Amino acid sequence: MNKDTLWLTQKVITHRGLHDNKIYPENSLGAFEQAIEHGYGIEFDVYLTKDDELIVHHDLFIKRTCGKKGTVRKVDTSRLDEYKLYGTDYSIPRFKEVLTLVDGKVNLVIEIKRTHKVNATCQKVWEALKDYKGKFCIESFDFNVVRWWHKHHPEIILGQLCDVYILNKLAVRLFRHYKFVDFYAVGIDNLPSKYYRKLCTLNKNLKIIAWTVRTPESLKIASQNADNFIFETNAKNPEYIAPPSIENTYCHPDFRK
Repeated sequence: MNKDTLWLTQKVITHRGLHDNKIYPENSLGAFEQAIEHGYGIEFDVYLTKDDELIVHHDLFIKRTCGKKGTVRKVDTSRLDEYKLYGTDYSIPRFKEVLTLVDGKVNLVIEIKRTHKVNATCQKVWEALKDYKGKFCIESFDFNVVRWWHKHHPEIILGQLCDVYILNKLAVRLFRHYKFVDFYAVGIDNLPSKYYRKLCTLNKNLKIIAWTVRTPESLKIASQNADNFIFETNAKNPEYIAPPSIENTYCHPDFRK
């Protein structure tokens, strides 16, 4: 099946929105509004809660972002206004709120977090996305999630997240998802990588998206070893890069050679 994956490489992507965790918290509507205003793609994370609703949040636990005990899976979505992010007026958003806000204005990279409710979570995500008109793709660390999308909706652009942990790298080899996924989202600490370069020779259409670019050094690594990258800025850390150009003029990779 031929898919249009060119857009995945054309514009750089913000990590959890264009945030600074000061005025605009990560994975908040404010961070997504900033990304839209500046024209960046957006990467964000999705969980299914105990009341069968989809919310956007990265950590399993909410202590770091909301200062509360508990996990996102136990969040009561009827009381989301109580889950303020980093002491701002922004609360944990619903998945549907984010889709309504973005409305096809920029590209989306949607990470479905690891879950023991694979079918329920993926089906719920699909119900929210099936009439969405903008460009989006699905990615996950969870191999069962990736296989669900390949089985049920092979028309959707699909990616496998990869990190430096040995068990993850062994699983990447075992499941051989390079045969059907459209991209590998590879942690910057994994690059350069002879293994992922080899996978690109086995699947000529496979894209490599590097995450997360935060410093000039990691930007250089991504530009030499990936087709595109996900970046993050931080107003509190002078070592972080400033927001890069929207158009991806950085990556001219020859790592497949």
